[in-house]
This record gives sequence, structure tokens and C-alpha cells, in this order.
Amino acid sequence: MTSNYPAGFANGISIRGVPIHNLYPGEVFWVNNSGVLAKKGVGGSDGNNGTYQKPLSTIDKALSLATASRGDVVIVMPGHSETITTDGGLALDKVGVAIVGLGSGSLRPKVVVDTAAAAAITVTAANVTLQNFVIEASFADITNAIDVTAANFSALDLEFTEEGADLNVLDYIHCSSTTDNNADGLRVEGCVGTAIDAGQNSFLNIKADLDRLVFKANFYSSTHANTLATILCATGKDLTDCIVEGNRVNVPGKTTGDILIDNDTTANTGIVAHNLVGHADLAAMELVDCDGVRL
Repeated sequence: MTSNYPAGFANGISIRGVPIHNLYPGEVFWVNNSGVLAKKGVGGSDGNNGTYQKPLSTIDKALSLATASRGDVVIVMPGHSETITTDGGLALDKVGVAIVGLGSGSLRPKVVVDTAAAAAITVTAANVTLQNFVIEASFADITNAIDVTAANFSALDLEFTEEGADLNVLDYIHCSSTTDNNADGLRVEGCVGTAIDAGQNSFLNIKADLDRLVFKANFYSSTHANTLATILCATGKDLTDCIVEGNRVNVPGKTTGDILIDNDTTANTGIVAHNLVGHADLAAMELVDCDGVRL
């Protein structure tokens, strides 16, 4: 889309939260492998140039064309779907790039995680955003859907789903590095996870000290007794200056352990507030185990 009044809109325009304007600092790359084409457009191909009329067919190709730290945006069209079968099958490895899906409901672009337990989206570059995607498990006990080992990753408006029985992810988002502060600035906001498989563990699994976590306005539901805390921290690891706010957690089958946050240190800081939690309401359970935060 171009603006031509009379020399464009100086401050740009925004469509569904996606900035479209003449003075945008980076490039925009379009991705679409669905059967619904742009007006006067052609089908997606990684041999195309990535414009709206000539989109690419994979997110990976778009990232390879993007320039780090320039503010480039990858826009993924409604109905687009990709399947990844290896660890890093989709690697978000270009600093400062935003990958934004268009569409709502079942039209949102989808990444299917399949074939191997190690299959995952990996985030290895700082300041990356992934927004408005469905991430679907299609294999049993996948270790994690998104593995974050870089700072300032934003997971916005994602929905984690399971294709069917015994097809599940253990941890939706995993900060797997044991290097402290490796994933500082992680932001998880507006995401949804509804687990139907008993193998599902936690929404967010953190293996190292993490500063400036924002976990806000997410919904998590699991009816299984073995579900772990929504935010699970490794032994001896701190959450500092965290904000955990406005989340909705429903774990009626869980009968022991911590519910919202499981942490065993006393050096945590930040605020945990305005969360609504449904649980089994037994003495063996604790809502927030994160000494040092303000409630």
C-alpha cells in the first residue's frame, strides 16, 4: 500500500498496529504461502523480491534479506503456514527485526512444530519481536516451542495450541541458557496457552538470572495435576525488576506446588499484581513463591 496525498503522510499510517509509511527507517518484507493472493499479485516464492504483490514463501528467507538494527519488518499474511522439524527450524537471528502476523482467529499465520522433540523456534538475536501467530504442537513432548537466548525478545499475542491428544509442548517459552542475564528484557504479553495434554509443564521456564521480565495479560489453562508453575525459575536464579501483572491462570487439577511463580531465592525484585488464578485451593499449594517482589 502506498500513500500519495499529496506527497504521502509525513507521520506514516498504521494498519492493525503495523506501521506503513513513506519514511519508515527499514524495509518491509512480505511473506505469503497461502492460496489467497494480493490483488494483481503472484504466489509466494523465495525467488520473489518480497513485495506485497511478489511475497516470499518463508519467514526464514525474509530474515535473510533483512538488515540488522535497521528496524526492518517481516509481515506475514493471513493463512500462511510453516512447519519446522528441527531445533532452530525457524531461527530469529537478525537483530531488531519484527515479525508480524496479519489476520485474526483461524486466519492468523501458523508455525507448526513437528517431527522431533527438539524442534523449536530459536531467538538468538537481540531486540526481536514475534507478534500475532498461532504456534501448534504436532509431536509428543516437544521440549519447547520458543527457545530464547538473546535479550529484549517480545512475544506478543501468540497462541500456543495442540493439534490433538499426545501432541504437546512441555514449556511454551524456554530461556534455556544458564548464562545469567542472557535473556534480560523478555516481554511476554497477550499470549494464550490452553493445554489438553498431561505432559505440559509451564508457560515460561527460566534457567538463569533474568532482569526486567514483563509477563502481562496472558491466559494459561491446564487441568492436569502435574502442571508446574506458570513461571518456573531454576534453582538459585533471581527475577529482578520483574512485572507480572494482569494474567489469568486456570489450573484446577493442580494439587501441589507453586502456581503462578516458582522461585527459591530471596533476591527477587519487582511487582506481581492483579493476577486472577483458579486452582484446587489446597494447603500444599502456594500462589506466588518469589521472595522480594512486591505483591
